[in-house]
Amino acid sequence: MLYLAAFAVLIFLYLGYYLSKCGRPVLYAASQSCIAKNLMESCPTLLKTFYPSLLFVQPDMQSLTAELRQYFRNPVPEMVSTTITLEDGGEVFYTEPVRQSEQAEERLVAVIVPGYTGDHNTAYVTHLASLLFSDGIWPVIFTDRGKGGLQLKTTKFFSAGCNDGLEAVLDKVMDNHPSSYVTVIGVSFGGMVACNTLYQYHRKDRIAAQILLSTPLDSGKCVKRLGEMGRAKFLYSIPFGTRVTKLLSDNEQVFSPCPVKREIYKRMSSTKSISLIDIDSKFVAPMLGYSSSDEYYSDICLRNCFKDIDVYTVCINADDDPCFPQELYPLDVIQHNPNISLISTRAGGHYGFAGLGWPFNTKTFSDNIVLDIVSMIRNQLPEEPASDRPFKQSTALEEKHGLLGGT
Repeated sequence: MLYLAAFAVLIFLYLGYYLSKCGRPVLYAASQSCIAKNLMESCPTLLKTFYPSLLFVQPDMQSLTAELRQYFRNPVPEMVSTTITLEDGGEVFYTEPVRQSEQAEERLVAVIVPGYTGDHNTAYVTHLASLLFSDGIWPVIFTDRGKGGLQLKTTKFFSAGCNDGLEAVLDKVMDNHPSSYVTVIGVSFGGMVACNTLYQYHRKDRIAAQILLSTPLDSGKCVKRLGEMGRAKFLYSIPFGTRVTKLLSDNEQVFSPCPVKREIYKRMSSTKSISLIDIDSKFVAPMLGYSSSDEYYSDICLRNCFKDIDVYTVCINADDDPCFPQELYPLDVIQHNPNISLISTRAGGHYGFAGLGWPFNTKTFSDNIVLDIVSMIRNQLPEEPASDRPFKQSTALEEKHGLLGGT
């Protein structure tokens, strides 16, 4: 009887914890943002309560579902990869569906930028590409230097700053799809790459929007959290650091010809247990010419972009993200730039967002929001790409939709 009572108490406490994680998304935006008004009117998922998976409600378990998607993959269209050689001799490639001869040109192309160690074969990436393709959006997956089976051709390693490889892929996509607009979707680290690149990109007239999924919006605060002794370090920073170390060790030969960079590589590889913070401080920052990792983090911080970026930007984050939780949101800059909106959910972990029926229903809550957003963008695109891109803040839109107060 005592065991039954204890079990009943545990069930009661767990249900209480579960219910605390349920709720509608919260939208943060500038008070004069007509874009946020568009989101409220055109994205039905924002008006729905998010009920996370009963078995995967805890933040780390939610984050785990992104990895588990490899066992619950949706059918993926036949894909083909194209390699691009950059000016310095480095190589990146992009992957897209094989076009059928009778297939019409899509009005919207979505370029997916994976996370730190993700590429065109990663389950959460192909899952998103499959959903977009099924919804009539042409998906293109960007794979950076040294990833996805590519060998590093130069000592330049991928960073979260402006990325010449992504710029080259965007140029190629726009040349291949002259009648289409482009939306860029960045996942986690990939969101930092996307935002920093688009902030300086030279063909913004063809960029409809960018969507940042579970992206650390303030790198300084995120790094501090990942460096603290706790689950963020042991469950995320060190495992990801181990993966990156393996990737670098597979490309050791490229660092040998240059004595300075060979020495940087040796110092990094001699460390037994290495985290993402260690890799940034011992390898990425000095390899890219920064005097310290602090200088690197300051340079790539999205707060710099958010102050005045003129690309329509939607961030989707979970309040309980172990790497970048609610208390780290840069609301001060988000609510002062009418081109940025932040959608947050109580649960979701780090790019988990698994709903009540997961894994039997593999479409996550963030998947539904992304599909709502890209459908909204597609429906409001002009017939032909013009000098003024869609969603540019304008008096006409403000008069049509009125003003939305920041929430």
